Amino acid sequence: MRLSKRILASAFAAAVLAAFAPAVALAAPAGDDFDTAIDVTALPFQSAIDTTGATKATDDPNACNHWGEGSVWLRYTAPADGIVRLRTQSTRFGPFFGVFTGERGALTPVQGACASSTPYDDTFRVQAGVTYHVMVVEYYQGSGGPVSVSLLPIDPAPNDALAAAAPVELSDRVEGDLRRASAEPGEPAASCDTGATQSVWYRYTPSQAKFVRLLSGRGVVSVHRASDLSELDCKPTGRDIYPDAVFAATPGESYLIRVADSPEDAGTFFVEVGEAAPLKPYVSAHPNNPTVFTDVTLQPYTGDPRPFVSGTVHFGDGGSAPIVPGEQIRHRYAADGEYTLSVTGSTKDGRTGTGSGTVKVETHDVAVTAFTVPASARAGQTRSFTATVANTRHDENVRVTLYKVGGAPGGYDLEIGHTTQWVAASASGRTGFPFAYTYSAEDAAKGTVEFRVEATMPDRGWGSDAKPDDNQARATTTSVRKAAGTNAVAD
Repeated sequence: MRLSKRILASAFAAAVLAAFAPAVALAAPAGDDFDTAIDVTALPFQSAIDTTGATKATDDPNACNHWGEGSVWLRYTAPADGIVRLRTQSTRFGPFFGVFTGERGALTPVQGACASSTPYDDTFRVQAGVTYHVMVVEYYQGSGGPVSVSLLPIDPAPNDALAAAAPVELSDRVEGDLRRASAEPGEPAASCDTGATQSVWYRYTPSQAKFVRLLSGRGVVSVHRASDLSELDCKPTGRDIYPDAVFAATPGESYLIRVADSPEDAGTFFVEVGEAAPLKPYVSAHPNNPTVFTDVTLQPYTGDPRPFVSGTVHFGDGGSAPIVPGEQIRHRYAADGEYTLSVTGSTKDGRTGTGSGTVKVETHDVAVTAFTVPASARAGQTRSFTATVANTRHDENVRVTLYKVGGAPGGYDLEIGHTTQWVAASASGRTGFPFAYTYSAEDAAKGTVEFRVEATMPDRGWGSDAKPDDNQARATTTSVRKAAGTNAVAD
């Protein structure tokens, strides 16, 4: 038992000493420095490299714009033009890589030759006689270990050249890798993204007239007439509201479909060839409760991501307006009623369609046409007031409220009372709303009282009156005297 305790004590002491002993520097791995890069003499190349102990030189570039820590370098001089796929694999997170050309201290990253997230592989083009420097980088200090690195020659895409365009039919789905594509001298650029230079080509020749839709998951898709390479449509990659390209195909005429991307963004893609859906136009109106005093904004829609580029909107009252891209259509109706809207228009790709909508114009408007109060009064007197209301539109419940202006604490208007009546619509009729008010000693002390009446339609809620400016009226009793020493007199 004593021996066991001594062994344990010795082991503990050794562990403590080891913990506080100076760290032993690990030997730098092969290729740790740019000048001692591992030479790749031929492709295919595959090797197990250990990044344990790798360091970062002060002039090492930041691969993929990531700082990184220790790195290992490989060097390859291409004997001929070609395409290379670089891949790193390990059982841990990373390492990532970047590829450069040039001299130490003045290195230039190769476009499309950078992988900072899984999968750690990328494909890039090489030129004969150019030396490529591969930097394999660990994310964190001390996270080195074994990593498999491979550089493999890749065949170019079989339809890389325009002359080798692959045939496609309606309902086909094609897939590819734009990293295997190149920029062919003299080929037409996509108008919606001239930087998309790595391209592949497809050819479509319809037997029947069709509107063809090209749905793509990635890449810039442009459509060209085979006869003169004129562009019919163009869809950028991930930077446009339109998810596809659409064009009108004539029987017997060939069309070239170009799928491309920039060297730094190139990757795998798919394109689905299908028939474009017909337009399903309609018209919306704003506001949705217009009056004869309201300008209505009419918006025609195609029922498709693409807008109308031409056409006509009919208002349903005999009027109409042309569709002009970027311009709003406004209209004011002269009479209440429910109107049928219609639109006929075309999109840029040539599809046409007709649709409809409705707008209900309903105007509710009451007005205070007269309101008078006595010019003078005494405190204690009860006097009668009348507010006169006109209603020329629809039968309404109308409420008129009488206020004493500034009569409430804080200077707010004080409600004296209100009355509600059913007021039939009439072109010339007027309805009186009676009120009574007893003047006070406070009114006499002030010497004057201002009153306000306001007409509303309680069944329709706030803001329902088409012309609220004529819903109020004010009147003032300009002389209020003290009481004559008798009871209040009503008259």
